[in-house]
Amino acid sequence: MLVHTLIWILGLSVLGVLAGTIYQKLGLRRDSKLHPPPGKFVDLGTHRLHLLEEGHGSPTIVLESGLMSTVLSWTETQRELSQSYRVVTYDRAGLGWSDAGPMPRSAERVVDELHSLLERAAISPPYVLVGHSFGGLTIPLFAARFPEETAGMVLVDPVVPAEWNPPSDQDRRHVEIGSKVCRRAALLTRVGVIRFVAFLLNSKAKKLAGSLVRLISRGTPVESGSVSSPWFWNLPSKERAMASVFWLQEKFCYTIASQLENLSGSAQRIAALGNSCTKPVVILSAASTPPKRREEHMAIAQRLPRGSHLLGERSTHWIMQDQPELVINAIRKVAQSVHEPQSSAAHASSSSPSRRVDS
Repeated sequence: MLVHTLIWILGLSVLGVLAGTIYQKLGLRRDSKLHPPPGKFVDLGTHRLHLLEEGHGSPTIVLESGLMSTVLSWTETQRELSQSYRVVTYDRAGLGWSDAGPMPRSAERVVDELHSLLERAAISPPYVLVGHSFGGLTIPLFAARFPEETAGMVLVDPVVPAEWNPPSDQDRRHVEIGSKVCRRAALLTRVGVIRFVAFLLNSKAKKLAGSLVRLISRGTPVESGSVSSPWFWNLPSKERAMASVFWLQEKFCYTIASQLENLSGSAQRIAALGNSCTKPVVILSAASTPPKRREEHMAIAQRLPRGSHLLGERSTHWIMQDQPELVINAIRKVAQSVHEPQSSAAHASSSSPSRRVDS
């Protein structure tokens, strides 16, 4: 009797896995038809990256997204700047429309791939490099490795190396939990479980969906393991709308896990380079930026020969959403400096202290 019961359980489990796998594959096929990429694919040899390019003019502006974000986080910024410049944004490997890429997903690898992407797409320098959040680790590394191709940088509420070099015990624990949850989600995604939970969230069974989300994300802080997480609802609307497409993919979960696991190593690599950029650099802090990170923003800007710091008084972490003119004007300022005489540009930078921007 027990043997028969075990056989039935095993058989039903196998059928469930097969059904879930088919459900996931059909869902992926449906999503690809309903949501085609807005840009084009560039083959790097090992995988393809999704590239979105608009406008004409020099210098070229390169936009780097946050940890989990895509080209959609820059939609309005890119549209506005493309009236005067060639503006490029892309999805890092494993995110958005891009293919999964080789592991580990360190800042070093991201920079290698970005440089290869620009070369293969025939997008020539000089580049004004713009990084949001996680881009605070990748964009300075690109500038340090390719200084002759870099015209300047704008860092939008960036992560700073000091936060992760070394990480606090609490941050280290958060990374361990976050990575574990992502890898758990990757396995569940493969058999359609995460897709089914997303279906429940869009139905009348939100209470059941919420319970499943808390179960899958167990170990995370209460507010982040909830369908009502303020972190999720603060995302730009287009990013939030596509979460039910991008976040249901196995590649996404493994990519985020690897990026989290490599935060400390990436920060060490950048810290070892020092603040060597001699080009214009603007660092923007949000009103919601933790005081310690904001102090680091100001300190970095003061150490750089042509650095400046701005504070958006009405912004959350997504400054380009809350105060888009602040980000756009900062990028234009750096781009325009390319055509200014070196001496006058340096003087203008040295006379621009950290300041607040309310409008």
